Amino acid sequence: MKIRAISIDIDGTITYPDRRLHEKALGAIRKAEELGLSVMLVTGNSACFAYAASILIGTSGPFIAEDGGVVGDKRNNRIFLGDMGDSMILWSELKKRYPQAEMSDTMKFGERRAGLVLKRTVPVEDVREIIRELGLNLVAVDSGYGIHVKQPHVNKGEGLKKACEILGITPREVAHIGDGENDLDAFEVVGYRIAVAQAPETVKRKADYVTNKPYGEGAAEGIMHLLKKFGYL
Repeated sequence: MKIRAISIDIDGTITYPDRRLHEKALGAIRKAEELGLSVMLVTGNSACFAYAASILIGTSGPFIAEDGGVVGDKRNNRIFLGDMGDSMILWSELKKRYPQAEMSDTMKFGERRAGLVLKRTVPVEDVREIIRELGLNLVAVDSGYGIHVKQPHVNKGEGLKKACEILGITPREVAHIGDGENDLDAFEVVGYRIAVAQAPETVKRKADYVTNKPYGEGAAEGIMHLLKKFGYL
């Protein structure tokens, strides 16, 4: 098996716990790029955030944002794989039952196009119960940083498939590094899977390699593991 690209989550994976970019992760990403692997940022955050991060970090691959709902390239051309769907119906009912419910700041600023993101002021199971009651075509996923409400076909795996079309490779030629349950769909389509140390057991069980270090240090460890395992070093 040949790995030709790395896809990597941002928050919690290439950062410190407080979301500051980790220097070791940045160095490892740039090392991978220097050795010929395209790096793709894959995040639940907005496309504006992902595009800016890709420029600042120096990744050459497409970016996948909104949990796979948006795929963009270096010129900031964007492909939308999802839309808001029934999200606003859910939001209206959720706010009636839970006055403390709050959208993410990126929702307030109108940056999102492929789903609803909530702050973690309401349990994700309560959000899922309302979706079931109303019969909405939505799923709710807790990323650890927010609750992402989206259409069932919108996920990091589908986003990665579209990004691989842009790169001219297959998903099996990609290694994915992540730390959350929203990375499991990416794990399903790629050729190699790495979970950073603080990932939940559900993610670690699906990984080919689990790092010893957490957060950004874990991402750096995972990238170096890949470079050695697949003959780049």
